[in-house]
Amino acid sequence: MKWSRHILIFAMIGALVLGTQYSFAVPSLVISTSKHVYEYGDLLSINVQVSELVSNSITIHITDSSNKTSAPINLPIYKLNNTITSPFPFYKTTFNPGTYRIDAKYSNSTASVSFDLIDTGKIVIPIEFKSLVKTLEQGSPTDKMYAGVIRELINNNILNVPNYNPTNQTYVPQWFKNNVKWWSNDSISDNEFGMSIEYLIQKGIIQV
Repeated sequence: MKWSRHILIFAMIGALVLGTQYSFAVPSLVISTSKHVYEYGDLLSINVQVSELVSNSITIHITDSSNKTSAPINLPIYKLNNTITSPFPFYKTTFNPGTYRIDAKYSNSTASVSFDLIDTGKIVIPIEFKSLVKTLEQGSPTDKMYAGVIRELINNNILNVPNYNPTNQTYVPQWFKNNVKWWSNDSISDNEFGMSIEYLIQKGIIQV
């Protein structure tokens, strides 16, 4: 009877210890990015790996080179290994070149990863400009309307036109408006379209 009592006590102690260990256990968390170096036009892709599912979302903060940190971003995860890709690419209008750090938290686990964003000179035009052009084309767009879009691209440093000075006179050739339509329909890349605008302005063929 004494031995039975001792065995029962040891079993209860063992169960208590194991239960305590599991109650304090936290899932492991590992995050990585698809690239160490991104350029404008790339999509940020984050891989998240956890050892067990205890929640259906992970919280991240993104900090730039000036130590400015984003608001919390909650990303859904439904399995142990998840790849999450941004719906929008890196644009000059929203991200400066430099080193960025991603801090992630899942349950009580944390992890970090860094990546660099560089400016290779490739022209990437934010999608809202393409949407604006499509809206203009539904009506009867004038040279001034096209000129306004082009000025915005220059003023936002998306296009680089050395020694550019705005003019009161505007002129956009009719044949170039066909190029605008092709670009809005994704038949011409941002880089090709942007470089053609830069060249035509410098040669005085387009006046804006």
